[in-house]
Amino acid sequence: MRNLKELFCVACIAFFFTSCEETYNDKLFWPGEISQEYGSYIKPYTLDLTYSGEKLIGKTVSFKTENSETGTLTLNDVVPGEATTPINNIKLYENEEKGCYTFSGTNITMGGATVKYNGSITPKTMKLDMNVVMANANNIAKSYKFAEYNTQQKINAAYSYVKMSPDAPSNPISKTIGSIAQAALGLILPQILNDIQLKNDGNIYATYSSEELVIENWLKIIGIGVNASYIQSLVDKRTYTPSPENIAFWCKGKENFYIKLNVASIISQITKDSDTEIDESLIAGITEAILKSAPNKLKSILMTLNSVLQNDILSIITNMDDAKFNTFFSWIKDGIPLTIATTDDKHTHIYLNREALTPIIELLPALSPLIEEANPMGMGSFITQLLTGMTKEWPLVEEFDLGFDFISD
Repeated sequence: MRNLKELFCVACIAFFFTSCEETYNDKLFWPGEISQEYGSYIKPYTLDLTYSGEKLIGKTVSFKTENSETGTLTLNDVVPGEATTPINNIKLYENEEKGCYTFSGTNITMGGATVKYNGSITPKTMKLDMNVVMANANNIAKSYKFAEYNTQQKINAAYSYVKMSPDAPSNPISKTIGSIAQAALGLILPQILNDIQLKNDGNIYATYSSEELVIENWLKIIGIGVNASYIQSLVDKRTYTPSPENIAFWCKGKENFYIKLNVASIISQITKDSDTEIDESLIAGITEAILKSAPNKLKSILMTLNSVLQNDILSIITNMDDAKFNTFFSWIKDGIPLTIATTDDKHTHIYLNREALTPIIELLPALSPLIEEANPMGMGSFITQLLTGMTKEWPLVEEFDLGFDFISD
């Protein structure tokens, strides 16, 4: 009888190990080994992500599988406008020669974007190549340039789009603000920007100039002595350069058109252009930590930092009330809210409306000390008076749109 019990125990143990071998040992990797988050900010890198063939840093993806045969890939803030993009029922294929699982396919996201993906996965790394077509690409993805000048066109009608509500009798400054803004942008914008492209994959490319602006005197700022030939003479002397890939993205929400900045890529590009280059994983890690932190905690950290640095810009940021700080933080994290509209004469306006402009206008008085100290063109006092008047009169302005006036190819 004892021998029979021992034989039974041995059979049970053998069955247990046999079933385990059937469940896991016949797999290249166990489910738990590859069910994890992969990121470009972890060192050593666990995610090698390319977007439209170009490296994309500062992102994470998660993978989960129950059987090492099929799984769910979740893209975290990778597809523009989508905080998370789950892709279910991904089939894994063993590649014993390379020691990895491979996967590929096409998926329509909840936001309507088409995502083609191709990748490989091991417990240590994931390689993922993505090609995305945005849901609104047919209507929005185009090349945009400023309207051509002609001899009948006034300078303050070019390049910029400004629309304001009719002035109330007690509010004469709003029209002045609009006219000055339009004239100033007509002088500045063509020196900075040549054209932009809103690509099918959500990328924004710009041909821009980083050379110093030419502003001869304050009369030019308000449009006096400025015409089409004068602007062209400034443009002809400048060099325009294509922007890097994966720096900024566009997406269309239910109400707004958003421009989303890739903070990690921007910082990385800045360091590449400087004498001191910082490791991309460190940049991505810091950015990831900031964007995932609560706004009040981030503000507290910046206040502590500024108590040591005593930086003027940090002082302006930390002196914001919580509502303004939260607004600007959401712009960095979720995108800058704009409006995009096409007119009957095929002009495309991309602009900030009054609601979006309000936190910027309310911040202007805090900039006054910096402007007076810099005293550009000897106009420091005049500019600060104008900004103060604009802020005081702003509650009386019912409508004010400010942005670009483009023509698409």
